[in-house]
Amino acid sequence: MHLSAANSNRMAYKIVISPAAHFDEYEAYDWYEKQRSSLGEELLIELETAYNKIAEHPEYFGFIDERKELRDYLLPRFPFLIVYKVVANTVQVITVHHAKKNPSKKYGAVDL
Repeated sequence: MHLSAANSNRMAYKIVISPAAHFDEYEAYDWYEKQRSSLGEELLIELETAYNKIAEHPEYFGFIDERKELRDYLLPRFPFLIVYKVVANTVQVITVHHAKKNPSKKYGAVDL
C-alpha cells in the first residue's frame, strides 16, 4: 500500500504492512464485527487514518526499543499499537498489537 502526502513539499513514506500485521488486523476486525456490526469497519478506518499520519511524519512517534529502531502509534479509539520501523523512505509495519495483551508479543518477530 502506498499512501500519498497531503503536503506537496514532502513525499509521504511508503507503508509496507507485514503479513503478521495483516493477520493482527484481520483478527481484530473479526472480533469487533462479532461484537457489533460495522465496528470492525470503524477499526479499519481508524487504522487507515493512523497509517496516513505515520506515512506523513513517522518521526513524530517515540522509540520503544533501546536500539532506537522501533516506534509505535497508539490508536485513539481502539486499544491497539501500530509497531513500525523506518527504513529509507519506507515505513515497515511490524505488528498491530492489542495494548492490553501479552506485552512480549508487542514487537512481533523482531529480534531485539
